[in-house]
Amino acid sequence: MKTILIDTLKEKINISDKEKVVLTDYFQITTKKKNEYLVNEGSSSSYLYFIIDGYVRCFFNNDGNEITTQISTNKDFITSFESFLNNNSSKENIQCISDCLLLRISKTNYENLYSEISDWSVFCKSVYEEHIMKISDRTNSLQNLSASERYLKLLNTQPNIALNTAIKHLASYLGIKPQSLSRIRKEVFK
Repeated sequence: MKTILIDTLKEKINISDKEKVVLTDYFQITTKKKNEYLVNEGSSSSYLYFIIDGYVRCFFNNDGNEITTQISTNKDFITSFESFLNNNSSKENIQCISDCLLLRISKTNYENLYSEISDWSVFCKSVYEEHIMKISDRTNSLQNLSASERYLKLLNTQPNIALNTAIKHLASYLGIKPQSLSRIRKEVFK
């Protein structure tokens, strides 16, 4: 299972055999059931997670309404980045929306990797850049595309998320009502 992590890192950086051992020692396998939380709003995010299998969403509460801001799946890194990096309270919740198989690394071990993996900073920079690009792309889509266009874009770029996420979470992520998403799906799949 940890070979998936190593392969993902090798797509961005070179890793020696010694560094592979360090990575496999520091990342621990964990499982979570559907609806379990990885991070609760107001608590500190102590782990960075790598999703081997499953779906995870980030959301915040706005006057009793849950607003999904991110949906992640296999080979994605997930945490409340601001909380994890700055050791402060999370402003968001991170919840498994399916049974999940994950790898996790503690903040201490994550920081140790900077001195133990020669290109760790290069890899982390690429993860943060991808995270920023996803946020930017979602913001642009919400501002410039119709509801149907947003769904079709997600269906074309991330069909696994579009087809395997509960309507209420997907609708929230796309910035539309669940009823509207149901109607859009019927039109797309007729």
